Amino acid sequence: MKTLKFIIIVVTFLFLVKCSDDNSVSDAIPYKIEDLNKLPGYGWFYQEYDKYDVDTNLVKLIQHQYNSSIHKILIYSMPSCACPGRKYERFPQFYKILQNVGISHDKIEFYSLNSLRSRHSYDSVIVVTTLPAFYVLKQGKPVYSIADTLDFNIYYGKQYPIKLEELLLEGLKK
Repeated sequence: MKTLKFIIIVVTFLFLVKCSDDNSVSDAIPYKIEDLNKLPGYGWFYQEYDKYDVDTNLVKLIQHQYNSSIHKILIYSMPSCACPGRKYERFPQFYKILQNVGISHDKIEFYSLNSLRSRHSYDSVIVVTTLPAFYVLKQGKPVYSIADTLDFNIYYGKQYPIKLEELLLEGLKK
């Protein structure tokens, strides 16, 4: 009987510990794209990058719309094992688009997050709702969320696959 009581107490304790809220919030890790292979969980990046075929017609339109003096791109990513489904593929695809457009690295900010709650330098104006997440900044202010727009369009049955190039172009027009 003592053994049964002991097991019940241990199981109850484990249940309470396992189900308790973890209120710890980590900071986003800023990184340079060339250092990506040093971050755990990103070994898949260049394989997915190589697979993606960029729409060169849309790249030309993006190049005409992009203005390096007012636009900046913000990317939040997460190790692939933590992103739902195959959303993680969007990050290397989007980065390949940016490279084809010719956007310099000093106009792109990269952050790796452990969770959607991770603190980042744009906390006061951006609530990250999905990962990976891509934002167009105009004169330092976020004007368009590419990932949120993509997810919204998918949810409401818009044509899919919607190209990231199309959404980047739309965001630069804001």
